[in-house]
Amino acid sequence: MAEQREWTPINLLARSSDEPVKVQLSDTDWQWLRDKRTLRLGVTAPDYAPFDITGSGTDLEGITADVVGVIADALNVRIEVRRYPDRDAAVAALSRGDIDLLSRATGYEAARPDVVLSVPYFSNQPVIIGPESTRLESNGQLVGKRIAVVSDYYPADDRDKYLAGATVQSYQSVRRALEAVAFGQADLFVGDAFSAQYLISQGYLANLKLLNFASFNGQGFSFALNASDRTLLGIIDRTLDAIPRQAETAIQRRWSSGGISAIAGQQLILTPQEQRWVERHPRPTVVIDQALAPVSFFDAQGQFRGIAADLLELIQSRTGVEFDVRPQPSVTAMLEQLRTGKADVIAALTPTIRREEWLGFTRPYMTASFVVVVPGGSDWLHSLDDLDGHRVAVPRGSVIADFMRARYPQVKLLEVENNVDDLPMISEGKVDAGIHLLSSANYLISRYYPDLKIALALDSEPGQFSLAVSQADPELLSILNKALLAISPEDLSNITTRWSASVERPDSIWQGYRQQFIQLAWAAALALFIVLLWNCWLWRKVRRRRDSEKELSYRLEFKRALIDGIPQPVAVRDHEGRLITCNIGFLKETGMPRESAEGSRIVDCPWLQSSDAEALQEIHQQAMGQDGKVASDLILQIHNEVREIHYWATPYRGPAGEISGVVTGWIDVTERERLHHQLEAAKEQAEEANRAKSTFLATMSHEIRTPMNAVIGMLELALTRADQGHWDREPVEVAYDSAHSLLTLIGDILDVAKIESGRLTLMPERAHLRELVESVARVFDGLARQKALELRMEIEAEAACDVLIDPLRFKQILSNLVSNAIKFTDFGYVKIRVHGERVAGERLALEVSVQDSGIGISAEEKRQLFEPFSQVARGGSASRGGTGLGLTICRKLAEMMGGTVRMESRPGEGTTVTVRLLLQTLESLPECAVIQAVMVPATSQSLKVLVVDDHAANRMLLTQQLEHLGHRVEVASDGSQALQQWHPGDFDLVITDCNMPVLNGYDLARRIRELESEMEAEPCAIFGFTANAQPDEIENCRRAGMDDCLFKPIGLDNLRARLAAVAKISIARQDQETVEEELVAGLDLSSLREMTGGNPGLIRRLLEELHSSNRVDIDQVRPLWEAGDWKQLGDLAHRMRGAARLINADRLQELCSKLEDGCRDALDSEELRNRALAVEQEMASLQDDLLQQLRKLAA
Repeated sequence: MAEQREWTPINLLARSSDEPVKVQLSDTDWQWLRDKRTLRLGVTAPDYAPFDITGSGTDLEGITADVVGVIADALNVRIEVRRYPDRDAAVAALSRGDIDLLSRATGYEAARPDVVLSVPYFSNQPVIIGPESTRLESNGQLVGKRIAVVSDYYPADDRDKYLAGATVQSYQSVRRALEAVAFGQADLFVGDAFSAQYLISQGYLANLKLLNFASFNGQGFSFALNASDRTLLGIIDRTLDAIPRQAETAIQRRWSSGGISAIAGQQLILTPQEQRWVERHPRPTVVIDQALAPVSFFDAQGQFRGIAADLLELIQSRTGVEFDVRPQPSVTAMLEQLRTGKADVIAALTPTIRREEWLGFTRPYMTASFVVVVPGGSDWLHSLDDLDGHRVAVPRGSVIADFMRARYPQVKLLEVENNVDDLPMISEGKVDAGIHLLSSANYLISRYYPDLKIALALDSEPGQFSLAVSQADPELLSILNKALLAISPEDLSNITTRWSASVERPDSIWQGYRQQFIQLAWAAALALFIVLLWNCWLWRKVRRRRDSEKELSYRLEFKRALIDGIPQPVAVRDHEGRLITCNIGFLKETGMPRESAEGSRIVDCPWLQSSDAEALQEIHQQAMGQDGKVASDLILQIHNEVREIHYWATPYRGPAGEISGVVTGWIDVTERERLHHQLEAAKEQAEEANRAKSTFLATMSHEIRTPMNAVIGMLELALTRADQGHWDREPVEVAYDSAHSLLTLIGDILDVAKIESGRLTLMPERAHLRELVESVARVFDGLARQKALELRMEIEAEAACDVLIDPLRFKQILSNLVSNAIKFTDFGYVKIRVHGERVAGERLALEVSVQDSGIGISAEEKRQLFEPFSQVARGGSASRGGTGLGLTICRKLAEMMGGTVRMESRPGEGTTVTVRLLLQTLESLPECAVIQAVMVPATSQSLKVLVVDDHAANRMLLTQQLEHLGHRVEVASDGSQALQQWHPGDFDLVITDCNMPVLNGYDLARRIRELESEMEAEPCAIFGFTANAQPDEIENCRRAGMDDCLFKPIGLDNLRARLAAVAKISIARQDQETVEEELVAGLDLSSLREMTGGNPGLIRRLLEELHSSNRVDIDQVRPLWEAGDWKQLGDLAHRMRGAARLINADRLQELCSKLEDGCRDALDSEELRNRALAVEQEMASLQDDLLQQLRKLAA
């Protein structure tokens, strides 16, 4: 059988809510606390208020609890509280190590060698307490006195030293010691001032007071620790020293008994269940014991007063619940009301085991001792044992009855109905004594029974008064407990102090002056009757007149409120046009005061133009002449502000039925008309945009189909000739050039889109103008020589300087102009002229002109040339190629740089395009600081490459391209398989498709980077490989941990350039961003034969693999759209679109893109099924074409 535990676990209820205290501890101390995590605090019975209070039986509150709460928050530890039956048991537990701390330790504990004390957490001033009539001598004031002390307040040696010559009586608590002094069992109390003052104000010991300070100093209240626990001692000392002074003051103020109670407080936050309970019970019924003054009683005016009344008022202020208070004659009656459901709350009741079976009790809000009341002349009662055999009255249902039966079975108990009925029985000798609460006994004896007295206090625990509710109302119990917790101990103390000091009389003054009141009432009634006889008729007349005036005033105010409530201006005019009355809206619009407005005519109004006034006057005449409403839309000038209004006038008639005037008003429709015009303009803009979109799509269809026709036709011709055993390079070159034109078109469109959307930003940097112009000239020098053109360049010395400019966009402008000049010039020259002029100090007015001797253009064509997709259509220019976007881009880029583009041209005389910019000049750098740009050499190093792609054709093509370039390749069909094949150091480069099942390329890159970090391995290069050729895709790949992104399809030259950069990335990863920009800038689109290096066997294998993978994809389309799995269908469409790009299947790319967009945008299922069916049909047609081509290659 387990050994019985000698301590009781209780909860810590700390009320401090300040910010955590910052404590400076060593790393060793913090580690010790993290290992410890929980500190065990020991407290002892009985309570030592206000330091250690366990009135509820489950919570520790008071000064110690608040200080320990601050320590727990500062050290981030949990506090476990153990309550021991006495001080010796707690000290023994501390010595054994069962607890870490012991509260309120003084010199009593410090005398033990195995115990050490922390620095004090509260001061200790010993004082002398005694009855008010006591007078102490300055010397030897304690000699010969009976001194009540707390047994564990002094060490034995100090007690004998300080209290020499006195008779010392030890008690277990301050409360018991003070009660002994109050009831004459001891002469004085010597102990802690703070605890004594708190209990005097709480316990109705009004006859006690502080007589003097003790002649010795007390040791402050500290925490006791085991002498071997020096680490914890240092931590506690430093934490207590770190507590701010204001926090200590707040704790002291909270538990002091002085001050004025703040009745108002913030409303509690209730749970939804509690809120619903309040809504169902808006006015709970509270029953009280009307004979329990000063706890609860009704005063002379019938008002509920007392401690319970003030408490319920505090609860009401915090919860918003209004209580219906009903008096009851006894405790039994209150319990019956609650049992039958006629009441919800009992205001004051002490808990018992039997009551707790069906009642819920809140936290106690008041503590009072039980005392024995006897006749004033009796002296037979010196101790409670003297009650044996005597008749003692107790209230029926009181908790003290059970205590007396258990502790003093020889006492003859007589139960009376309530707290008052036994007092006259004691006076008349029917019973020998009665048991009362100390507060109630003081009140009743002082007022009604001066022949009775309080003999002594019971040795039971003080009565704990709580609010009681039925256990069927847990929400109400929770609400009341929350409200009590929200009331500070100081507020509760102030309530009890106020009612113990001065108690209102519950009886009425009426009882003493009843006869005089009756006589005065008869006299007044007779006088009133006489006056009423001759004043009755006058009173009736005055009343009728007052009612008529009130009715008239009401009607006038109602009409005034009605007319003023109309927001629009309203006015009433007579037949001459004079204003009779108007509303506030009229006065605000016209700006006239009411005194000036009333009586004015419309034609004399200063706020209106004379012509407008005549128009309004005419409308008034029409309304009176037609005897009906007249309305018109007008444009008036009111206070020189043009308004569009809807004006109306309605005639009104007088008492004889004649038309007396008009009621007029208007509605301001200026804003409505403005919005209407804006709506029309917006509608026109939308229609214009729709027309522009249609034009753009038609133009794009033509511009894209033209080069694609050449690509497809020439490739078909080349394949046909290859089947016949002839290799013809020219068709492939034409197809390559057409594909390059298509890529240029797409790039130009993206540039225009970025400029118009505001996403294109300039990146100015230092650049040398001569170098920029010469680099462009070098690029086009070969092209000019092919056409036998002379490319001239003139750069003035003033323009050969360093400036702040975006070099990429400047060269884009100049390249477009030079390219156009060469394109449209068949003989002669193209001249680039750069002129600069210094202005405003460090500014350069730059003028760059490109002049040619080409075909020239007319003035009409020149006006249209800067519009998108506009080209010169003369002289067979349609065969010259181009997108018609170059000049548009040039003009918009120049405008972004703050410049202009101007064109001068005549048909047959050539064209001159001039760009003007205003640039910031920079001081030239020293010659040695100029870094020469170098080309990245092609590397001869053979790289180990892992290719990851779920599409077999794309995977095979990239593998063959890499092997053709001399690299070693391993392949994986998805990210999961690639992750199994990858090991640190095995591969120099990983090229992965971005969109794959199981594990996509982004997640694969992140996982590889995580493994490299965990293994501290040298990172390998990772390239994304995607068909989504958008600029944002590069940033997406970089965020996933990739080094760069390649776009499908990619040719051998472009791939060779990127692989040449891999060695540089692995050697110096700090050049990563520069390499990425070079890779993006070099993106191109070439023919299938260029991508395979012209290897016929490789082309055949690629087409076979593509045909096989397409067959697998076709088989997945229908099950996916029948199952409605749109996400998987979108991923499949993306993969099929990438495969279609390998062979320039434009129709299939378009259908796959639409299907992918529809799946992403969650279109309706019918539309998605139609798109999927179109993809399936186009794919089937493509399969037939592939099969036919494979047969030709095999022939």
